[in-house]
Amino acid sequence: MNKNRTKLSIAYLNTLTFSCVQMILYTTIPYIAEQTGVVTANIIGAISIGSLIFSFMGPFWAARSDSLGRKRVLSFGMLGMSLSFILLASLFIFNDTLSLSIKIAMVFASRIIYGLLASAIVPVSQAWQLDLIKETEHIKVLTRNSMCLNLGRILGPILILFKQVNFELIIYAATVWIFTLATSCFLTSDSKGALQGSKSEIKLKEVLANWKLSIKEALYPILLAMIFTSFIGILHTFLGHHLKEVLHIDGKEATILFAKIILVLSILALLVQQLSIWLLKSKWIPRVLIGATSLVTGSIVLMYSKSEQSIWISIFFISFATALIPPVYLSLISNSKKDKTKETVFGKKLGLASVAHSFGYAVGAGLIALSMKLHLVPEKAIVFFVSFTIMALVFILIVKESTPTKTLEVKES
Repeated sequence: MNKNRTKLSIAYLNTLTFSCVQMILYTTIPYIAEQTGVVTANIIGAISIGSLIFSFMGPFWAARSDSLGRKRVLSFGMLGMSLSFILLASLFIFNDTLSLSIKIAMVFASRIIYGLLASAIVPVSQAWQLDLIKETEHIKVLTRNSMCLNLGRILGPILILFKQVNFELIIYAATVWIFTLATSCFLTSDSKGALQGSKSEIKLKEVLANWKLSIKEALYPILLAMIFTSFIGILHTFLGHHLKEVLHIDGKEATILFAKIILVLSILALLVQQLSIWLLKSKWIPRVLIGATSLVTGSIVLMYSKSEQSIWISIFFISFATALIPPVYLSLISNSKKDKTKETVFGKKLGLASVAHSFGYAVGAGLIALSMKLHLVPEKAIVFFVSFTIMALVFILIVKESTPTKTLEVKES
C-alpha cells in the first residue's frame, strides 16, 4: 500500500511539473519574442504544431506503455519535455550568436519534440494512477490529478512573479528540474511494468476502434471539449500579446501581468468549482449555461478593453467558464453506454478527452497565429467566433441529450 502511494506521488509530481512548466512557457511568450527577435506569431505557430502532433502521439504512448511499462514511457515523455526546454534555454544562452532563422527553427524544433515525446506525460500518468488503485476510487484519483494540474497552473505564474527580473533563470531552472525528474523516472523504471490486471497488450488499432464507437456516443461533448480548449489555446498564446498592444507595455511588463492574470484565473476557477459542488451538486445544465454565458460576456469585455481594469473584469467572467464547463464535458464523455473495463480506459476516459484537448488547443493557437501573421481576419473576430460557437454547442448539447435532467458524477478539472 505504501509502495503504491509512493508511485502515485511520483505520477502526481509529473503531472504538476508538466502543468507548471507549460504555464511558464505561455506566460513568457511576450518576453521570449522581445528578447530573441522571434515574432509572437511564429512562437504561437510552433506551439500550435506541437499541440497537433501531441494529439496524435498521446494515444500511441498510452498504448505502448502497456508493454513498456508506465514509468519508463513516462520518463520518455519527461525527457522529451526537457529536450524541448533545453532548446528554448539555448535561445537565451546563444542569443547574440544565432541568426534569426536558426532561432525560429529552434523554436519549431522545440515544440515538435514536445509533441512527439512530451505527449506521453498526461495520458500515461493518468493511466498509471488508475492502475495503482481499485476501480471504485478512480474518480477520486483523477480529481487529485486535476488538482495537480490546477496547482501547476498556479505555481508557474508564482515562479514568474517571484523572479520577474530575469525570466531566463526560471527557464533554466525548469529545464534542470524536468531533466532531473526524467532521469530519476528512467533509472528507477521496471522494464516489466506492464499493465496490472491485463494479460494482453492493448493494440492501438483496437483502441482506435473503441474511440470510433465512443465518438458516436459522445459526439457533442467531444466537440465542446475541442472548441472550449481552442478558446483556452487562444487565451494562453494570444493574451500576452494583447496586453502588450492594448496597454502599450513592453514584453517584460506584459509577461508579469499575464502571470498575475493566469494566477488569479486559476484561483478563481478553484473557488467557483468548490461553490458549484455546494450549490449545483451534480446538475450539469446550469453549469454549462452559466459557463457559456460568462465566456461570451468575458470575451466581449476582453476584446473591447482599453484599460487594465476592464481586462480584470473580463477574466472574472472567463473564470466561471474555465471552472464550470470542463467538468461537464469530461463527465458526459466518460458516461459510456458500454461497460467500463480496463480495456476501454484509453478509448473512453483518457483517449477521447486527451485528443480533443490537444487538437482543440492546436486549432485555437493555429487560428490566432494565422490571424496575426496574414492579417486576413482580425483577432477579435476569431475570439468572438470561438466563444459564440461554444454557446451554440451548449444549447445543442442540452437539446440532443435524451435525458437532459439526469445528473452526472462531476470531475473537477
